[in-house]
Amino acid sequence: MAMKGNTARRNESFFDIKTVNGDELHTLTTHADSEYLVIDLGTISERHRGFDETLKVAMNAAVSAVIASMGIEAPGARARKAAGAAPKPVAPSDDRQRRVERNALRREELNARILADSEWLSAKELSNKAQFKSSNPSAGPNRWKSAGRIFAVQLNGKDKYPGYALDEGYRPVPVVKQVISLFGEKKTPWGLAIWFGSANSWLGGNKPKDVLKTMPGQVLQAAQAELDGGGHG
Repeated sequence: MAMKGNTARRNESFFDIKTVNGDELHTLTTHADSEYLVIDLGTISERHRGFDETLKVAMNAAVSAVIASMGIEAPGARARKAAGAAPKPVAPSDDRQRRVERNALRREELNARILADSEWLSAKELSNKAQFKSSNPSAGPNRWKSAGRIFAVQLNGKDKYPGYALDEGYRPVPVVKQVISLFGEKKTPWGLAIWFGSANSWLGGNKPKDVLKTMPGQVLQAAQAELDGGGHG
């Protein structure tokens, strides 16, 4: 995996994060004024579906958070100075903008943790496991989602379904529909993913996703407790 800092040559709003094999690493095009972080991942990306996508989200959030916390000048700012651009005047709204950016980074980090902690299936993968017969691999999963039996988060424009919401026969666990119905419009798909994937004091510190099959009644009670204002700390 190679991560490159931005320069004036490229879009300066993100870091170029990619996974490469050993041969590709030797032929990677580099730039003298860029810095690189190289991590030997072994064969982990081959063993875990969706590893590359989750890694990119997590690394982008981590590097951006480090830069923000240390007050390091962003690559884009260095490029503007080199080009002789006048510094942007500090406005009263800057503090508000920084808070918005910090909150966005925290949410990215949280989303990355939630993704890394579970298996997430594409519509095609879920369709294959559930043995849907439709020629459209999205048809079956979409029917389940429309019926509120399961939810999906958007990752790079594609639906990803939580593996923990399925039983041994790859059918939705009934309590998942009950929780989705209970929260209604109060939680987005990402909000549901965070709730299912976070430790819950009403479940003895367990994450709801880990006890869907063994403690379905308690999971539903925990969801109701949150709606009643009890939280899930």
